[in-house]
Amino acid sequence: MEEGIAMIHEEGAAQFSLRKLAKRVGVSPTACYNHYKNVEDLQKSMRQYVTDRFCNALKQVVEMNIPNPREGTLRLGMAYVSFFASNPHYFSYIFDSGEYHIHLTDTDMNGDYEPFNIFKNYSLKCMKACGIPESHYRDNLIVMWGTVHGLAAMANMKAVSFDGDWAQLTATILKSKLVIQ
Repeated sequence: MEEGIAMIHEEGAAQFSLRKLAKRVGVSPTACYNHYKNVEDLQKSMRQYVTDRFCNALKQVVEMNIPNPREGTLRLGMAYVSFFASNPHYFSYIFDSGEYHIHLTDTDMNGDYEPFNIFKNYSLKCMKACGIPESHYRDNLIVMWGTVHGLAAMANMKAVSFDGDWAQLTATILKSKLVIQ
């Protein structure tokens, strides 16, 4: 899985094939085809692999049952950014695939990507616990998700370098800008 994702990150999805992956990992193409019927089947498995890992990183925070909603939200944001800062090849693989969508309406923000929904649902729970009016939920979600997703994107840009800790930067920004009290 990791080699396939890295290969796509390095060469692009258009250049990816089971034969090239087999050569890279030192097995016969037949070995790959014994596990996956085609390249699309492998890519689906790779997306699920990344999604599962990302979900697990976010669920670790949710399962901590942090009593302070502000602290829980900060930790969730830190986990989001840290995951992609530590796994840069995952970010473009997932978000450039076109497989997942986030839809904004005048009152809500919905997505079909499980990690986004974990982030959204936990954030909504924290906003409710803080007594934030429902009419503010969507805009707060946009700001919260936009901040952590933007930082995760920056952590993966070749033209952006940062000598510090992305999680700590996330905490600093969220602490100063997050309006959950």
